[in-house]
Amino acid sequence: QLLTKIEQERNNNTDGADLMISTEIRWYLDRAKENKLLKVAGPETKNWPSKFLREGSIVILDLEPYVIAYNRNEVKSNPPKGYADLLRPEYKGRLGITELAATTVIGWYDWMEKTQGPDFLTRLKAQNPKVYVGAVPNGQAVASGEIAVSAYTVTTAVRSLIDLGAPIEIVVPSPGLGVQHGTVIFTWSKRPNASLVFLDYLMSRDGRPPGTVPGTARAPCPTFR
Repeated sequence: QLLTKIEQERNNNTDGADLMISTEIRWYLDRAKENKLLKVAGPETKNWPSKFLREGSIVILDLEPYVIAYNRNEVKSNPPKGYADLLRPEYKGRLGITELAATTVIGWYDWMEKTQGPDFLTRLKAQNPKVYVGAVPNGQAVASGEIAVSAYTVTTAVRSLIDLGAPIEIVVPSPGLGVQHGTVIFTWSKRPNASLVFLDYLMSRDGRPPGTVPGTARAPCPTFR
């Protein structure tokens, strides 16, 4: 939905988004090849690790693992520790998963099939999971008790709920899969200079969220705390 809106603004030359934060790195790379992304030009650029600055215009600001979330009021003993545990009988009809709403989701399902076994998704379907659109509604459903466990969410989707007192616990599976959040500025931006200043702030020490990767001054921060 976000990419569709961005493309509409681009094609109609309407005033809209100047800067975008997304996991759709492939879409970013395609736009970079079309010279539709501004090159990063702030003073923080020289401090940023080169492997996290792609094509000179795609800044990887964040690295985040996919996690399992469960409601501790609904799962009072023997909580899940990995994806295989989601197939336990007590979770039938009480699981949440996501629709194929983004390339990262497709990658997650593909990875699950390759690492959990070729029959895993079939067995997961037999659990009668509830299907949501993405990590955020999955986290909200766990918080409300609508489901007991979400197979697919990220910490940023549930952290604010936990801070508000939601009975959510998160588990980082091993093996696990992660995602990159990239930030770009569009060449059709109506406020390119302001956008460059803002992105430079995001890349600075003051603009980074808690949890900077140990041993690096300005590397992308994992949002999992």
